[in-house]
Amino acid sequence: MINVLHVVGLGPAGLESMTLGDYRMIKQAKRIFFRTVNHPCAQELLTEGLQVESFDDLYDQEESFEKVYEGIVKRLEKECKIYPEVVYAVPGHPTVAERSVQLLVDKLAKQVEIQVHPALSFLDPLFSAISMDPVEGFLLRNYDALKESGITGKEWLVIPQVYDGLIASEVKLDLMEVYADEAEAYVVQALGTKMQKVLKCQLFELDHQSFNHLTTVVLPPHKAGISMAKLLEIMKTLRSPGGCPWDQEQTHVSLKPYLVEESYEVLQAIEAQDMYNLAEELGDLLLQVVFHAQVAQEAGEFQFQDVLRSIIEKMIRRHPHVFGDVEVSNSTEVLRNWDQIKQKEKGEQESEELFSFPKGLPSLMLAVKTQKKVAKFGFDWPDSEGSLAKVYEELQELEEAMGHGKGIEEEFGDTLFALVNLSRFLELDPEDAVRKTVGKFQRRFLEMKKLAEDEGENLLNLTLDQMDKYWEMAKMREKNEEIGNNP
Repeated sequence: MINVLHVVGLGPAGLESMTLGDYRMIKQAKRIFFRTVNHPCAQELLTEGLQVESFDDLYDQEESFEKVYEGIVKRLEKECKIYPEVVYAVPGHPTVAERSVQLLVDKLAKQVEIQVHPALSFLDPLFSAISMDPVEGFLLRNYDALKESGITGKEWLVIPQVYDGLIASEVKLDLMEVYADEAEAYVVQALGTKMQKVLKCQLFELDHQSFNHLTTVVLPPHKAGISMAKLLEIMKTLRSPGGCPWDQEQTHVSLKPYLVEESYEVLQAIEAQDMYNLAEELGDLLLQVVFHAQVAQEAGEFQFQDVLRSIIEKMIRRHPHVFGDVEVSNSTEVLRNWDQIKQKEKGEQESEELFSFPKGLPSLMLAVKTQKKVAKFGFDWPDSEGSLAKVYEELQELEEAMGHGKGIEEEFGDTLFALVNLSRFLELDPEDAVRKTVGKFQRRFLEMKKLAEDEGENLLNLTLDQMDKYWEMAKMREKNEEIGNNP
């Protein structure tokens, strides 16, 4: 006959919140364990002479709650091997915000019969304490699981067991990433007991309240919450009747220039190493994704959820070395697997779709992708010397074309293509290299103009030789500044 572990809920308050059946069973039990005696119902049972053991000592011994719960499971596993029936009692409802019970079910269900006895949870008196209707939607989250937990601010948020000011401070900081500092918050004490209190405060002053092991923090729905759901809602409003006339007029085609522009502004922020601006520009780029998704949803083409589903499934599928059992030793193998998986996904026919790149790519990027593609077939120089020699060869052909006055554009393109090939061997991004050179040229030209103006000159009135003098001065000043910044 298999032994039985009874998991009993003590309810949120005193004996009055405990079911009569559970009370009778626990009074008749021979082997009883409480997760903690720091609970009103537990204290009343002790005054009735109930003989129990608690795991309160583990909270002082272990470095984390997870270690405490693991210790509880180990002890109860041992007890269940000795006694035919063991009772384990926890505050509230056994399966509401009770990690130790989850671990017991996961680890002991095959060894013993686990009977979970339902009880009132702390949520039952909470719903009436602050007139909260759960049909409006609510999230129940532990204080240590608030980050990246899907909080949108659109629903009620309930955080149990915020038992001291330090935890309250951590909760406040986590929530202020989603909610406004002035958002309304409830601090509820001793739910369901005669000592019950409901305090209202603003989020920024949350940690200034009083806390104990019977404290629950609740935030009502907040319209100003920062979340992906909020951005989607804003975009929908802008496109709706009564929204923005300009936004309402846009189509996938009309939005194309803005997608390109925002992408380049992101690149500019990265090159300037301006992280504050980068955050803003990434937001602008994200808006373009949301904009296209909203336009598509209105046309019945797809929804934003389809965009998420597509990229989530793709990332998991193309990273079998992370989410599967494939083993890789370096990034080269990762890229090789990526290409193989991509080819299998698209059913790609190399002879027909070898160069299946977007035609709108910048020319230098298109050249790099094309060269990398053919290099996989071995059609490539063995080293940079061959590539450099090809550059000189193309320069000579360009010079000859200029002399003949024919084929200049073609030879110029060949020269650029050869330089791009050389950049691959030098492990440089040609797009970045040219962009940095343009930036350097612009800085020097502005400095040259300033130097001339400081001497009362106007560039428009200077000869090329005269401007060259100021150009060399600008170069020298720039180099001196670099030396000064790198002693």
